[in-house]
Amino acid sequence: MRETRFWSLHLLAIPVIIVLLGMHFAVQHYAPVFFGVSVEEARSFEAMIERGKSITQFVLYILLLIAGLYHGLYGLRGIIRELPLSPAMAKTVDVGILVFGLFIMALGAYVTWWTFSFKFGG
Repeated sequence: MRETRFWSLHLLAIPVIIVLLGMHFAVQHYAPVFFGVSVEEARSFEAMIERGKSITQFVLYILLLIAGLYHGLYGLRGIIRELPLSPAMAKTVDVGILVFGLFIMALGAYVTWWTFSFKFGG
């Protein structure tokens, strides 16, 4: 039953990633098409920091990070667990992927928070 829930979350992450990644691309990479700004303006450091200060962008980045990490690392875990592993090695793989995922999540959240709280000029 536990594995079924993990697998269901893995599948649920797919549409979440598609929607959030689509929003990310629309705002960041296709801003000249959708919002009528120049390419240079859309990709400038100042524009990136301004987007990062939006609470909406902050939440969307964190959700995309969580969904992407979960989907990717659960998939990697599934591939590795298909190998003929001893129960101890399987547990080591599970713990290693969990620790790695938490580390990357913390790092990504820190960078997103840094962008959200960045102040120009000091």
